[in-house]
Amino acid sequence: MTRPEEPKLLATVTGVAGVDYAHTFVPTPDGRYAVAESEHQYQPLKIFDLKPALDGTVKTISRPVGAWTSDWKHLPHQMEMRWPYMFVASYGDGLHVVNLMDPTNPYTVGYWDTFDRPTLETPPPEMSNNANVNSVYVGAFGIDVRNADGFIVISDSRTGSWGFRMDGFDGWNGRQWGMPNVSGAQDWDNGPEGAPKTQRVS
Repeated sequence: MTRPEEPKLLATVTGVAGVDYAHTFVPTPDGRYAVAESEHQYQPLKIFDLKPALDGTVKTISRPVGAWTSDWKHLPHQMEMRWPYMFVASYGDGLHVVNLMDPTNPYTVGYWDTFDRPTLETPPPEMSNNANVNSVYVGAFGIDVRNADGFIVISDSRTGSWGFRMDGFDGWNGRQWGMPNVSGAQDWDNGPEGAPKTQRVS
């Protein structure tokens, strides 16, 4: 979307086995990998290597190179990427921090259970409000990470909002990891990388 008047398709992810509904798609800062979530029980987060499509070698990507879940009977929901970490709001399993340095072998490096009651491993009844039914769709559903100091915030549909600090994670800048400084949090002072610097008017 560098030129909004002339959008250009770079890559597609289609025909993934077992996926009939797509929910969230979060790329790594360099755009090489992307993590996708399907809003269904038993569906792990899937990690796709977009390079073959970006290079023009293939027309579409249909097989993940890695996957992660906190509990195979449940489902992770929203995620925020701060390479090499992925912060996940994982419904009844709470907050999880996943190391993606090797996207083919992601692993959990930290977690906290924000959901203080049993998780019923059943989908909600048809035509119900998920937030009011004990099911795999209740618990930590939203997450954000503040780049300036590494503060982590989780929204849990039953237990409210939570704030966290992770030892050794005192903030994030992609350049510290050899990546573009791109994340789900906008740098309102400086804008995106490559943006012209605004002149102060006195």
